[in-house]
Amino acid sequence: MKLIGSHTEQQMREELVRSNLALQDGSYGRLANALESENVNVAGAYVLNWIPEQAEDIYAVLVSAGEVVTVEVPRGEGQVLVEREELAKYEGKCSKVQRLKIAVARELLASRASNLSH
Repeated sequence: MKLIGSHTEQQMREELVRSNLALQDGSYGRLANALESENVNVAGAYVLNWIPEQAEDIYAVLVSAGEVVTVEVPRGEGQVLVEREELAKYEGKCSKVQRLKIAVARELLASRASNLSH
């Protein structure tokens, strides 16, 4: 999907950057811990989706240019469930708006990688 610099893309970019900062500063607590236990570098992860359910919160997190991790975090006591999935497979289940958000997140990942290589 080609990005055009729209207002919607800018809003998504800001939301994704906030999610990345929250993962790094511990605001996401158990989500960040679950990702780190799966050897995910949270400095390069972006929360694509958050679904608050009755007993748990479900997060979809882009962890690399080709992988999404889905994490179910129980609200009370209980086991955190983590599932890894190829981005292409995940993207196939997404709406057009969600695919746009993925494209923005991938651009952020790419720009972060190029900044690190300089």
